[in-house]
Amino acid sequence: MGAKRYEISTLGIDEGLQGLSSDPFAPTGFTSYAGLRVPVVLPGVSQANMPRYRFLLATRRYNGKTKIIGIRQGLTIGCDANAGTPPERPLECNVTTPGFRFSDGNVSWHLVKEEQADRNFIRPQTDTESWAFMQSESPAMLYQTFTNTTVNPQTGAPIYYPLGLTAYTPPATGTHWRHIAALGNFHDLRFPWNSPEAWDTLNIEVEGSGRISLYATVLQTNPATRSNGSNTVTALSSTACPEESFIKDLSAVGVVYWRVFGSLIFEDLMGDA
Repeated sequence: MGAKRYEISTLGIDEGLQGLSSDPFAPTGFTSYAGLRVPVVLPGVSQANMPRYRFLLATRRYNGKTKIIGIRQGLTIGCDANAGTPPERPLECNVTTPGFRFSDGNVSWHLVKEEQADRNFIRPQTDTESWAFMQSESPAMLYQTFTNTTVNPQTGAPIYYPLGLTAYTPPATGTHWRHIAALGNFHDLRFPWNSPEAWDTLNIEVEGSGRISLYATVLQTNPATRSNGSNTVTALSSTACPEESFIKDLSAVGVVYWRVFGSLIFEDLMGDA
């Protein structure tokens, strides 16, 4: 019996591409790119009280038996080189050092089974591209409550969710999340995005029905208050990791977590659901 392999990955709205390009085959006119943009810290909120932003990176429903054979993780740090003055000029650096994190921020990754994902969930009007209430069937930043300064006056949905966010509460994890025991919750980049072995890194069989999902939560860094000196350092060894060199070179505008993305790779035996 033959096998079918396929990959599901993150695609999200990107406000940095406004008016420049778009996917000619996309169902909407929104500009998109690999990954989901990470909003900056909430104004007036101390780092100790910052919520973790939650992202659904990839998901797949299953009914029967399947095998997870690979994962990819993607993360960038970046900044607006124009420091908020239009037009936005994004500069990004791919995070390649497996254990990189800011002193006041980090990313967690969650490979889970969702036994009770609700296909008939009614979407509120405040949902928009890559921005979803509680749960989603496609990549999105998830919210329970939020306040945004720039919304559609008819629906209350953000125009571009990464911009203008002033308050945010992530969804409660609930009882339907089941971390997959072979991997579950991890905090390092152990499955590089560009790895040539990505399609053969795991061998996790899953049986039953529900969803397999890859989530990430991000505690955003605050360049104005983080205390490790990385935003003001004036000299680095030539052996410094590329992320720290990027932070140093752009210390004048402040580097933050910019984009997060991931993928799940499956193998099904032909004839299996």
